[in-house]
Amino acid sequence: MDAVQIGPFALPWARVQVALALLALVAVAEALARRVDKRLSPWAYNAILVGLLGARLGFVLENASVYAKDPLSVLYVWQGGFSPLWGILAGGGYTLMTLPKHLWRYAALAGLVALLVAGLFLTRGQEEKGQRLPPVSLYTLGGAEVSLDRFLGKPVVLNAWATWCPPCRRELPMMVRISRENPDVHFVFVSQGEGPEVVRRFLEEQGLVAEWVLLDPETRLSQALGIQGLPTTFFFDREGRLVSRHLGELSEALLLGYLRVLR
Repeated sequence: MDAVQIGPFALPWARVQVALALLALVAVAEALARRVDKRLSPWAYNAILVGLLGARLGFVLENASVYAKDPLSVLYVWQGGFSPLWGILAGGGYTLMTLPKHLWRYAALAGLVALLVAGLFLTRGQEEKGQRLPPVSLYTLGGAEVSLDRFLGKPVVLNAWATWCPPCRRELPMMVRISRENPDVHFVFVSQGEGPEVVRRFLEEQGLVAEWVLLDPETRLSQALGIQGLPTTFFFDREGRLVSRHLGELSEALLLGYLRVLR
């Protein structure tokens, strides 16, 4: 599974993994603060904050040309977009500047435990890496039947969405635009559990024209790929092998990053 289900909500496993690692860092730092030096307690919280800010800033700088189009999108942290290396460097730099040298080894111990916890759960998000593009039959807005295996031969970006889903509605215009800019990749937008009139009306209202908008009224795709929440985007190579999946809203920078890996 690629997510943790909490009632109607699905949390991407990668975010849960990071949260567990940071919780481990805090737990070790609090224990050391009681036994060694109380300064290790505030250090842990500040280092996490600085690390997260550094990770976000690093990702934004790496994708500066994308964020320059819409500077406010830098604040859309719910879309994801953090660079682990920049975060570690920022947190490490803060540690070296604020903690006395004799406490560095304790900070390093807390950081090592956090990395071990992250590594311990690393394989959880890779369980379904062997999946393939399923030969599920779906329908066009005009009612024609289309099997997904017809898209083999090119990389495939498969986006499961619905008109009632706010994150889906936000990301869809950007994804449609990117699909037009990348004709060497099949972008397939599959509406889950909805009829043609609802989807057609939404696309017309938004002025969206995509080559492949398909209907999955019986949510066969969700069953075949184990979709736990919307939107979910799958990235398959030209042979139909699953390369990546992303649960939740995508930013343009993240989507372009996935496309670079896909090619």
